[in-house]
Amino acid sequence: MSAVSVVAVLQAKPGLGAQVIESFREVSPLVHAEPGCELYAAHLELGGDTVVMVERWSSREELDAHAAGAALARLNELNDGLLVRPYDVWFLDAVPLGDERRGVVG
Repeated sequence: MSAVSVVAVLQAKPGLGAQVIESFREVSPLVHAEPGCELYAAHLELGGDTVVMVERWSSREELDAHAAGAALARLNELNDGLLVRPYDVWFLDAVPLGDERRGVVG
């Protein structure tokens, strides 16, 4: 098993970025308690409405369990009607560069 990094980008409708962040605020304690969750961190575009989630999971199997779980279902329910379009998700392999601490997330 190897760790999987994930970046999810959610484009909220104008003025609703903070509301999308609140949806993550509700579900993040549930996600943080899920097996394999190493990182689940929200970022809101400065002065905008784009939310970027940065995640790291211990294995693809644990990520798949998260994707099928209650916390993500609740998140989708909370964000219903708030987004411009379905969110984009990228599954990434870390490529360490340079300094051990600065060249890789986590």
